[in-house]
Amino acid sequence: MSHGHLYPLPERPARLSLSGAVQGLAAAGVLVGAAALGWAFTQGDATLAWSSYLIGVFFALGLGLFGVAWLAILHLSGGTWSVTMRRIPEAMTAWLVPGGVLALLVVLGVHSLYHWADAEAVAGDALLTHKSPFLNVTMFTALTVASVVLWTLFASIIVGASRRQDADGSVAASRTARTASGAFLVVFALSLSVVAFYFLLSLDAHWFSTMFAVLVFTDVMQTGVAYVALAVSLLVIAGALKGFVNEHHLHSLGKMLFAWTGFWAYIYFCQFMLIWYANIPEETVYFLRRTGDGWLPYVLALPLLKFVVPFLVMIPRGAKRAPGRLIPVAILILVAQFVELYVMVGPAVGHDGAVAHAHLPVVEFAATLGFVGLFTLVFGRALARHDAVPLRDPGLRECLEYQS
Repeated sequence: MSHGHLYPLPERPARLSLSGAVQGLAAAGVLVGAAALGWAFTQGDATLAWSSYLIGVFFALGLGLFGVAWLAILHLSGGTWSVTMRRIPEAMTAWLVPGGVLALLVVLGVHSLYHWADAEAVAGDALLTHKSPFLNVTMFTALTVASVVLWTLFASIIVGASRRQDADGSVAASRTARTASGAFLVVFALSLSVVAFYFLLSLDAHWFSTMFAVLVFTDVMQTGVAYVALAVSLLVIAGALKGFVNEHHLHSLGKMLFAWTGFWAYIYFCQFMLIWYANIPEETVYFLRRTGDGWLPYVLALPLLKFVVPFLVMIPRGAKRAPGRLIPVAILILVAQFVELYVMVGPAVGHDGAVAHAHLPVVEFAATLGFVGLFTLVFGRALARHDAVPLRDPGLRECLEYQS
């Protein structure tokens, strides 16, 4: 069954592509990141090198995973307002394979990052011994591989359905994508929790938190929406989506960014409040470690960067409808995500009584720039391979007539 439109469409846009300036900045970021990691390794500081690598690779992996999650949410919710910007999250999923492989390389640095990877430390620690059936390199590798494979499989099904619809206009492709989306979100919730536990929470192997997986989920969604807002805004300014994305579509995208910003603050506060209220030593150690040794300024800056400033800036209606207003907010949130990962990882890399002191995260930031730059180059290549807009999607007419 094919779907046809009985009204004139805007002029068919050319395939989307990143501007030369964006590609140049992305390539420069890759070079800077590679140089920073290379310098850290050659200096013999394996902990700095691998912690920087972990921050960058997890940042980029979250962007790729967001692409599938966002598509699934939009398919299930019937979010036709986003049809004309769907190529953005579809292109983001292209990172899952290279990003998954790069994430798996963290296993090479487990002894520099994770206390539970030290057999002698585990043997002398009752709690680590108790957790050892789950906290071990074999399970780390196996469950990470399984998660990446499942993410890639569902991405290929959902994006593949979109490609088939481009070719034949079949409404059945939308039903396939919707069915796969429902299954994926269940897998997504479970697998992201496992991956977040291994890569980030287990850095503090004695710490307990029932909110951590939800916080990481919120990070992925807030940062992913910020990246989409940045990409769409730049494309709109360049005139690449003229007639297909207007201020109403930007308004809804801006509202999503605004909403995830508020939700992040809620989850971040809830994790702190529950730990403060219960006052259990195995929980409070997380924040105690992050209020001393120079970490407090970063902890205090985080809610300002990730919530207070973007929330206040995004309150006016006009801020959600103007690309020039969305771009700086999106960039701020992306930078704030780096700060949050630095606060998650940095204080936890001191083991055996060693204290991890805060420092200006030059190497960590450079490494993250490298991964984001590489992600952007992969994203841009995937974006340019297909039509700019899914012209045969059944929801296209409703999207074009959308009023926010």
